[in-house]
Amino acid sequence: MNAVLPPRKLPASVVEVWQFDLDMRLHPGIDLDSILSVEERSRADRYVFARDANRFRLCRAMLRLGLGWYLGANPRELALTVNEYGKPRLRESSAAPHFNVTHSEGLGLIAFTGVGEVGIDAEAVRREVDALEVASAHFTEREAAMVAAAMPEEQAGTFLRLWTRKEAALKAAGVGIGRGLSAFDVSRTPDNLARLSGGSEGSHETLWMVRDMEVIDGFVGAVAAAAGDWSIRQWPIRSEDAIDSLIAQFDKLLQYAARSRPPRHNDRNGKGGKLQSISREADAPPLT
Repeated sequence: MNAVLPPRKLPASVVEVWQFDLDMRLHPGIDLDSILSVEERSRADRYVFARDANRFRLCRAMLRLGLGWYLGANPRELALTVNEYGKPRLRESSAAPHFNVTHSEGLGLIAFTGVGEVGIDAEAVRREVDALEVASAHFTEREAAMVAAAMPEEQAGTFLRLWTRKEAALKAAGVGIGRGLSAFDVSRTPDNLARLSGGSEGSHETLWMVRDMEVIDGFVGAVAAAAGDWSIRQWPIRSEDAIDSLIAQFDKLLQYAARSRPPRHNDRNGKGGKLQSISREADAPPLT
């Protein structure tokens, strides 16, 4: 079965969100470790529980596959790093797309965009969350009042909706939760303008548009990016066949690029050496 994949060129003013099940069963032939870096494989091996390790492997592999898809690059060769607060980014920071990752239990989400810095967050709605106590201690007065005004069975969902908006804004700004959740308000709908001071690039104030995102039942989510007229487009990766198809697309393009690359003086028959990018030529094999 062929996967329904987004166009390889990111549309202007769109945040594309890849959504996938972190617990999906993969075909035996899919080797996620072959896509990951040495550091990522080592990190996966440090997890105590196999389920957590497998979720990390799949989420990081999907990030690499997505970046490779949009950049036309070998996902195995992409160099990733993090800022001082742990936000991942490409080592070549000027390269598009911007991206952000979130996962909650078995749900994985990755936002890709050319709009600029982006943040995404999702949470599973849990009834046992002490919504009123946490909101009163850490949210603005307006936000805490929203949680208090909700029906008892809806308080957890209201609280987590506000929480994901705040997390998305902080992640877009590239800063940690230590900046304070009560320093900005996200209680307005459908769009929230979150004004944060002291972003990752310095002490200047930044303005972020925060929008709710519909995800699977039992979860809430939000996306934040620079204030402006942008929209969210979601791409569900529904089965292991989709990942198999995505990897196959890269294998097909890698083989094409290797065949069509001119031979080098120190590269007999045009073979050998690391492939730095995938051809975007019009005569490249079609993407299905």
